[in-house]
Amino acid sequence: MKTASSFIALLAAALGIVTEGFQSIPVASNIRTFTSSSSPLQSSTADNNNDALIKTEVSRRQTFELAFAAIGLTTTFAGTRENTPQDYGLWGILPVGPYKRKKTIMESIVDDTMWTFDQKFGILNVQVPLRMTVIKLPDGGLFVYDPIAATPELLGMMTELEKLHGPVKHIVLGSVAIEHKTYAGVFAQKFPTAQVWTQPGQYAFPSNLPIPFLGFPAGRTNVIPANAADAPADWKDFEFRTLGPLISKDGAFGETVFFHKPTKTLLVTDTVVEVTKEVPKIFEDDPKPLLYHARTTVTEVVEDTPEIRERGWRRVVLFGLFFTPGSLMIKDT
Repeated sequence: MKTASSFIALLAAALGIVTEGFQSIPVASNIRTFTSSSSPLQSSTADNNNDALIKTEVSRRQTFELAFAAIGLTTTFAGTRENTPQDYGLWGILPVGPYKRKKTIMESIVDDTMWTFDQKFGILNVQVPLRMTVIKLPDGGLFVYDPIAATPELLGMMTELEKLHGPVKHIVLGSVAIEHKTYAGVFAQKFPTAQVWTQPGQYAFPSNLPIPFLGFPAGRTNVIPANAADAPADWKDFEFRTLGPLISKDGAFGETVFFHKPTKTLLVTDTVVEVTKEVPKIFEDDPKPLLYHARTTVTEVVEDTPEIRERGWRRVVLFGLFFTPGSLMIKDT
């Protein structure tokens, strides 16, 4: 009776070739033909030769697989390495524009009290600002609403604020939208003493995983309380209301808005959208999406001027709002 290795060798003979490394070679020279006159010693020698051949083949295949895996790991490392302050190593979790490089601009809204941090977010060249707001708490420390990508540049800005006003105490994710919650968990991991608060109704796709599996730190992640009586004591300068979660065939929507009483500022995510004629400052760093949409034809080459940027911005806004035009209520100002 022939062994398994002999059977494999004969099967290879039937196919005509075996692959050794990257060369196709005839198998006749590697296979012994067994006849009734073959002695047991000859048969055993043939089996040993075939076993050695197969072991060599497996060894080479394993080497190739390891080399392929090494290339993959090297590519992954290169893609996640943050070479500049604007790089976001985990951009592949949500691979949308502007991809790895996420420039941040910081603006003081109320001196020593409120700051905004803007990055860009979008699909291909349809990119719009994505904003995080930071407010100084009355007894010291910082309140963060809707975190954005935790690039070295952004974390450096936050470090400077912490030096002046105390540590980040509360990080609030006020939405269930993927473009916000994807960044919130990573941002929260960078501030290990902060309490994390999430909008009710968070979900994951395709499997609805628990919050810690989405990157949020276990043990200090909470659902935003239903009323002020259950809120932390240092939220006394805020009023807040929660909408949703609303579940439909088109997806889910949920949002918690905060009203900062001392500055009379309403913090919202998507419930209210303000569209201005002026081009947002975040596009000053890279206006290519605006120039792309300012074209009248595919082949048109446009100059980079304030008028061209404004035209591109208006078209980006028009394109973005047409995703759900029936849900919009436009108010004249």
